[in-house]
Amino acid sequence: MYIHESSPRKYVHGNLKSTKILLDNELQPYISGFGLTRLVSGTSKYASSITKKLISTQTVAVGSRISTPNSYLAPEARVYGSKFTQKCDVYSFGIVLLEVLTGQLPDAGPENDEEGLEGLVRKAFREERPLSEIIDSTLLTEVYAKKQVVAAFHIALNCTELDPELRPRMRMVSESLDRIKLQ
Repeated sequence: MYIHESSPRKYVHGNLKSTKILLDNELQPYISGFGLTRLVSGTSKYASSITKKLISTQTVAVGSRISTPNSYLAPEARVYGSKFTQKCDVYSFGIVLLEVLTGQLPDAGPENDEEGLEGLVRKAFREERPLSEIIDSTLLTEVYAKKQVVAAFHIALNCTELDPELRPRMRMVSESLDRIKLQ
């Protein structure tokens, strides 16, 4: 929210993913990499297309699995020549939130029936499957928090709406998460 609303300009991170979120000793989060996409893409139209191509084709090894940063990109940002927007950052944040809630990487692989994490979670909710099938097992022990976890899933799914106009602004996402803490 700070990046989006700290000035009158419409700042966009453009490459938000879980590996860009750093925690200090008190577990306070800090987002790294802000401005890098703009720095590279701001030099020319050619650099912009190179940056987007690098972000969408680069792969990162995580454990024994491969996570494609493309999984964090909003669908509209995957189109060649498109611009990153704040709504793209909201989508990426939603994927990160789903990653935290499920304990899974957002990649679309054979173990995920070639669907991304967002698609799998959306399908599980649509089919009204038990929460235990999609939630990170470490969160299952927190039985009292079921209501908060379900609310967080709904926030993440709102963030990952395919239509960017249906996605909330980051301020609303932040306020919704703050309300969950108070429950």
